[in-house]
Amino acid sequence: MAIQLEFNDTHNFTGRARIKQKSELFSLQLIDRQGEIVRIHAKFDRAAIEKECKLDKEESKEFVLDVYALGDIRRHVLPEYRSEDEIELREIPDGANLEFRLKVISRSVDASGKILAATGGRVRLHTGSGDEGSGEQDQGIFHPKPSTSIGDRIWYVVWDGQGDFEVFVHADYFQKFVDDPLFAAHIFPEIVRSVATGILLRFGSIKDIDEDSLLAKWVSFIQQRLAIPLEGEEAAYLNDADNIDRLDLVEQIVAVFTSKKWRDGKTLIEEIL
Repeated sequence: MAIQLEFNDTHNFTGRARIKQKSELFSLQLIDRQGEIVRIHAKFDRAAIEKECKLDKEESKEFVLDVYALGDIRRHVLPEYRSEDEIELREIPDGANLEFRLKVISRSVDASGKILAATGGRVRLHTGSGDEGSGEQDQGIFHPKPSTSIGDRIWYVVWDGQGDFEVFVHADYFQKFVDDPLFAAHIFPEIVRSVATGILLRFGSIKDIDEDSLLAKWVSFIQQRLAIPLEGEEAAYLNDADNIDRLDLVEQIVAVFTSKKWRDGKTLIEEIL
C-alpha cells in the first residue's frame, strides 16, 4: 500500500513557498483501512522543509495536514517535537478517495494564520500493493499503538510466535503527552532497549526475516542509522556470545541512539533541557 505523489511545477503566484514533494521532506503511507476507519503514517522533516523553503527558523509556526474527502476538509496539526505521526481518520466511506496537502502556517503575532508554505498539489492516496507510482515505502520504526488493555503500564512490547512484535502505549498517557518532547525522551530509549534485547536474546539468528516486518525495519535501523552490525562478518562474534555480552551490546545500542541528534541538531535530552 502506498501513497502516490503528484507533482505540480507551475509557478506559485501567492508568494508562499512551495514544499517539494520529495520523500526526504514529506511522505505518507497507508497503514490500514477497515470499513470507515483509515490509518495513515506521516513523516516530515521540519528543519529540512524550513531550509528548502527559506523559512525563518525563529518564527512561530505549525505544520498541518489538510485531508480532503468527498468535498469535506479536515485539518490535522502535526506534532511539534516529533518527525512522524500516526493519523486515524474516522467516518470515511469505504472506497472514498482521500487527498492530502501539507501546509506551514504562521503563528506569529503579526502574521497569525498566514500560509508560509504548502505542497504545490495534493497528495493522492492509492490503495493497492507494490511500488505504485512514486509512493514512499519507509514506515519508520516508532509506531506505538494506543491501548486500553495494558493495565497500569505506560508501554508494552508484545512478541508474536513468528518473531515479530508490536509496541503499545497506555492510551490516556499517549493522548496527553504524545506531542510533548518529554514523551520521546522518556519512552523511545526504553523501547529501543526492550526491542534490542528481544532481537538479541530471542533469536539465534536474524536471517530469513520477513522484509516487510517491523522486526526487519528495526534490524535495518540499528545497522544503518546506529551503525551497529547485527549481520555479516562484523557481527560473527554474536554467534558465540553469551547473554551478558548480548546485554552489553543492548546498552551500546541505547547509548548510540540517545547520542544521535535526531531533530534540529539536538539529542532527545537536549530538546527538553
